[in-house]
Amino acid sequence: MTREDMSIQKNKYLNYTALIGLGFLWMGTAYIVQAYRLLQFLDGKVINLLVCGVYYVCQAFGIGAVGFLFAKQPIIAGGHALPFWSTLITVVCAAAAVFLPFVPIIIAAGALMNITIGVLSGCYLTRLATDIPQHRRGIVFGAAYAFGSIGTWLLSLPMDAKFLWSSYSFYAVAVLAAASLILLRHLSPPPKQDSSLEQLSHSFSKRTIWLAAAVLFLLSLENTLGFSFPLKSAPSSVNIELTRTFYALGLIIAGLINDRNRRWGAICSLAALAFPFAALALGSNAVGETAMWMAAYLFLGFWSAYRILVFSDISAKRGLHGLAAGGLLVGRLGEAIGTLGASFLAGALLIVASAVVFILVIALFFSLYQKIYSPIINAEELEKQRLLEYTSRFKLSPREHQIFNLIVQGMSNTEIATALFITESTVKFHAGNIFKKTGLSSRSVLITDFKL
Repeated sequence: MTREDMSIQKNKYLNYTALIGLGFLWMGTAYIVQAYRLLQFLDGKVINLLVCGVYYVCQAFGIGAVGFLFAKQPIIAGGHALPFWSTLITVVCAAAAVFLPFVPIIIAAGALMNITIGVLSGCYLTRLATDIPQHRRGIVFGAAYAFGSIGTWLLSLPMDAKFLWSSYSFYAVAVLAAASLILLRHLSPPPKQDSSLEQLSHSFSKRTIWLAAAVLFLLSLENTLGFSFPLKSAPSSVNIELTRTFYALGLIIAGLINDRNRRWGAICSLAALAFPFAALALGSNAVGETAMWMAAYLFLGFWSAYRILVFSDISAKRGLHGLAAGGLLVGRLGEAIGTLGASFLAGALLIVASAVVFILVIALFFSLYQKIYSPIINAEELEKQRLLEYTSRFKLSPREHQIFNLIVQGMSNTEIATALFITESTVKFHAGNIFKKTGLSSRSVLITDFKL
């Protein structure tokens, strides 16, 4: 890969990190502002059910709608119009929540706002699968969401840390949303998936996809049963925005670990499940509550990264763009049901329910781990998988993939032309493209690079 190509790729990563990060910043801020607005009218327990229950279901609906569009109408889903209009609707709903004094309208505006937040999340997170290579997805996602978390904290600091409680917070949301629309101009159509290459990947069957969905759902459910970010007393005893900076720390660490080795990321996410049990055991004094919020957000970073990356990887390898944000969808549903359980269960009953979910997630997790990270495949399938990963990394076309496969088998241009029923000049043309894309200069170097 040439320096120019590397520079273009680096700028692409930065653009998507900025777009996702800025989106998470202003949407997360709007979400918190709307929750604070409801606290002026309703009981904390009711708000918890709304904000972390009903509204999460609304987000899941929006994510599902985008996934359906990517599956059926990828041009519409991957274009500028959908995120543009979703952004405008979200800002209008935020305005209604902040400035209107009628509780039913605030609640309804919040529901619609969270649907469009789900739509925007689906639009942007799908690009992790379509535009970002696997070995960079973790840090792009982690850095983007960390930027949003830290940004929300910084926005909360004015007015003696009460800025997000004021009506002025809406203008900050509006300005940031407008900035995201400027970045939207750089959003290119998602690349078409090479169907001939997709057929070579057998890593993720439909059964494995459903198993992944079940594991991520149960992980989110278990986490929320242990600690559901209760809003009943938190505003008076916890600096919520400050605790979200620990979410940023967890996201960055998780992103780096997952990019280094997906297996390590999976194990870290499972190990973090020890936290919900600790949360049930600790006291409720102000210092303890602040520590719990910090720890909850830190570990949430690991779960958030894992659930996003699992389905991003599945989507990229299966060529199914509609699945890319599936991890966030099932995670939101798990969090919604966990919030419901944490609101109506208490004491021993809650601990028993959490223990049952924990046992289920452990059993299913190791089954998923074996299917995704420890596949039992023969040498021929392993070679096909290595070939797929190598050609996908350098974005070789289907024909270039075929010729590359024969080159690494040691065939000459004449032999390749005969095998593929094409002219030798055509082989030389595609071989030249392969050398250009890989940044390598000869067959011997190419073969050596592939076999390393």
